[in-house]
Amino acid sequence: MLQKSSAFIFWSSFFLGFPVLIWLWSIGLKLQKESFAVSKSKLLLFKFSIIFPLAYIVFFFIYFIAFNGEIIMSLHFFAMLNIFYALLFAAKTLKSAELNRPATLSDYLGDFFLIWFYPLGIWILQPRIHKLIKKEEVRFV
Repeated sequence: MLQKSSAFIFWSSFFLGFPVLIWLWSIGLKLQKESFAVSKSKLLLFKFSIIFPLAYIVFFFIYFIAFNGEIIMSLHFFAMLNIFYALLFAAKTLKSAELNRPATLSDYLGDFFLIWFYPLGIWILQPRIHKLIKKEEVRFV
């Protein structure tokens, strides 16, 4: 039988993590047209880095129930690495689109931490993202 704390951990990680990953997905795909440093292989890796943690959350929950709480550490660390890559990709894409050149690590490191601390960072980053999207829409009209 599922314990209440296990269910709370699953649903909170899913409903808190899902919107962040979807937000990263939209940043990475929408602004990659403006970014100069995005190749097809990096974009494919970015997509995998978003999809794998989402699938892992569901898989982990099923595994957690079936094996009474034993944790698969290697998959957990791999999911965490994927999330960090997605954060870096989204930050680099955002900064590259703003600068109209490939961004260096020192350019986008602040944006990386703003994305990582999502509740604070969204208030700072989202207006910049809206400005870039509006600039893109005006350019294509």
